[in-house]
Amino acid sequence: MYTQSDFNDDVLNAIIGKTGYLPSVEECKAVAHHMEYNIRADKRFANHGHLKISTQKLQQFILQQIYSNLHKNDIPRYMQQYRSYKQNQKNCMLTLSEKADITNIATGKKDVTDFNADYLKNIYTKYFNQVLLPKIEKISWQKKNNLQYHGLWHTEQVAMLSIDIAIQEKHNPLPILISAALHDCARKSDNHDPNHGINCKPIAQSFLQNFSDADILSFKDKCQIIEAVVFHNAANNSKSNHVLNCLQDADSMRLLWSGQQKFMPNTSTGRKMAQFSSTQQIKYLASCIEKMRALKPFFGGNTGNSLSR
Repeated sequence: MYTQSDFNDDVLNAIIGKTGYLPSVEECKAVAHHMEYNIRADKRFANHGHLKISTQKLQQFILQQIYSNLHKNDIPRYMQQYRSYKQNQKNCMLTLSEKADITNIATGKKDVTDFNADYLKNIYTKYFNQVLLPKIEKISWQKKNNLQYHGLWHTEQVAMLSIDIAIQEKHNPLPILISAALHDCARKSDNHDPNHGINCKPIAQSFLQNFSDADILSFKDKCQIIEAVVFHNAANNSKSNHVLNCLQDADSMRLLWSGQQKFMPNTSTGRKMAQFSSTQQIKYLASCIEKMRALKPFFGGNTGNSLSR
């Protein structure tokens, strides 16, 4: 098996072979990180940073880039960028107090109205980036089938919309955010796929059984998440399931704004957002993307245990 240790040795040898310079461990990481960033920005290999290739293929490309592009005088510059990057990551990690606020809201000890809305958007965006998305990437069919429009990028945008809707509707955002993360996980293609909601059910059930924060969700929360995921693409709303209503509005809003469909919003927030002009839509989505990038601690969803997945 090709391990992270093997890859680290290969990077060291590649730098020595290309430049004749013996790098430190930190310099090896800086060079590998820079090369990985370039690959994730290349549309041939990634979709909005999400890899279309395997981990081993990524490592092969990094080594090829080192041999093709690296010069000895690049290493200090990559080091400076890498140190700045690592410092930025510390500044956007979900803190213990922020996680405690998410837990307290989920368990009913505090209410969303007890907090500033921008603070809540920040902490739930961090939670999505750092806790949910890395897990969804591993179980989602979207990534396995290399989907574009309905790929993980779509999931991220629906998640950001769901946070806004949940907060404005004064609901606990966590179940709604989890349902947004899971809602397209069984999609097989970007085409019309009427069964992808029901196909998500076993994936969502398994996710909730193994989810590390499942204990802060009530039985009702879990049932509403499953129902929301299964019926999010059905032509109905539910007076008894606000998770489904908010998810449908977040998902349908994204489709509406891309010209894919029209819909009747379930929530007052959805009705307001449905009236956005094209310019307002673009500005809103741009702000969501900017917030996600600013609060994403590891480029492309890395776990932090290594430079490449």
